[in-house]
Amino acid sequence: MRLEKYLIIAFFALATTSYGQQKPVLSQYMFNGLVLNPAYAGRHEYTSFTAMYRDQWLNIPGAPQLTTFSGQTGFKDRQIGAGFMISEDKIGVHNNLSVYGSYSYFIKFRNGGKFSMGLQGGIDMLRSDWSKLNILDQNDPTFNGSESNYFPNFGTGIFYFTENFYLGFSVPYILTSKLTASDDLYRGVRHSRNYYLTSGKVFKAGMKLKFKPSFLLRIEDNMPIAIDLNANLYYDEIIDIGLSYRQGDAVIAILGLQLNKYVKFSYAYDYITSKLTNYTKGSHELMLQYRINFHAPKHHRMCPEPQYF
Repeated sequence: MRLEKYLIIAFFALATTSYGQQKPVLSQYMFNGLVLNPAYAGRHEYTSFTAMYRDQWLNIPGAPQLTTFSGQTGFKDRQIGAGFMISEDKIGVHNNLSVYGSYSYFIKFRNGGKFSMGLQGGIDMLRSDWSKLNILDQNDPTFNGSESNYFPNFGTGIFYFTENFYLGFSVPYILTSKLTASDDLYRGVRHSRNYYLTSGKVFKAGMKLKFKPSFLLRIEDNMPIAIDLNANLYYDEIIDIGLSYRQGDAVIAILGLQLNKYVKFSYAYDYITSKLTNYTKGSHELMLQYRINFHAPKHHRMCPEPQYF
């Protein structure tokens, strides 16, 4: 039965590597650059908090579920930014809790653009509860109890932006730690390193319309290069709709509503285009974002401009 445990571990290791679930990419990352790049921290002078929930591959038992909560802020008259991100990624019997902090430094240019360099550091806490597995022999001691592993990591990124354009590159998790130190058969399985290149531009498309095309290029160790292509349309600073194509994986529809000057709600649905479409109806993703300008007087702390990126 011990061999079966190794096979189960290897299966989930291959699943996380093959489908990018080690550090999954959210469909609405374009509204919260901090999930990809620590240099995004402090992009605006105001403070924002963003909660996101992703329920992936509906109807597949043990499919990934991701919850994130992040915050970032700039500092008036200081060229620095700070942020944090807490995430919980569940897949099968595995639960990965991550806690990271970010710091960025900005350089201003005469054309109004800014260039930022960012660093982040934190820890991943991976827990595997073998007792949740459905096996024939419930008394097999191999599948009793749980196993926990801890992985400190750090990353870096750069980000250039103007009022209507951005370009960023990041390696948010540099260390390729072993997933576990206890099993000899599993010793060669490591965290993969990811590289992200992002860019987008906002165009005025009418009296009340703004259009933003963007892309994300994803490079992962021992995996083919993948790209996301996105198009977002904003109307009257209240509603936005988006359509994305994730290479070899999904077509994504996004609907966002600016509920007031502080709060935005957004929903994304992934229609699966890979072979998994025979087993799942797709993926749901929710986002709730709160923004406030603590540098303004007490009764004028709303953030009037919409957040295009």
